[in-house]
Amino acid sequence: MTMLPPFSIVIPAFNEAHRIGQTLRDVFGYLRGASPESELIVVNDGSSDANSEVTRKVFATENKIVASLLENVQNRGKGEAVRLVWLAA
Repeated sequence: MTMLPPFSIVIPAFNEAHRIGQTLRDVFGYLRGASPESELIVVNDGSSDANSEVTRKVFATENKIVASLLENVQNRGKGEAVRLVWLAA
């Protein structure tokens, strides 16, 4: 597999606790093989479920890919979640 240059993956998430864990494991697996210097950013957009807890638990098992979790206190929509990432960058 050809190595890709570093890039950022942004995942806006709202009430995704039931599937975010597997999604993050899949993304980490891809990045480890294709572009290990890349980063993963998850934006929890005011979820009322365990989205943040599941995300933190998966992040704790990963030691090769840079990962961060940004949080909106209340749901503001996908556009605002992506905007938050741009401001943080």
